[in-house]
Amino acid sequence: MKDIFVDRFLKSTASQGVVRLDFGRVESIDNDKNEISVAPAARVVLPMNGFVHFVDQAIQLRDQLLEQEKNNAKKTKKTEDSDLVSSEKKDTDSVH
Repeated sequence: MKDIFVDRFLKSTASQGVVRLDFGRVESIDNDKNEISVAPAARVVLPMNGFVHFVDQAIQLRDQLLEQEKNNAKKTKKTEDSDLVSSEKKDTDSVH
């Protein structure tokens, strides 16, 4: 299998039973104008049923990533709260 790196999804078209997904790569970044220049880099062509399967898998992956992010945020919040309580306890201990 060959990996192809792309930075962005550009567009999709559907015609005659196939879906074409166009991807691009960032060519340049203009920080002054806050703009990027993207050039076409690759096209994936799928039959309609293959595209539907791809979308189903992409939705599952998105849901997994969102759940992981949610769990990571909870862990971070717990750690921050624990650190705060620990810090407050040290402050009160040193007063006595």
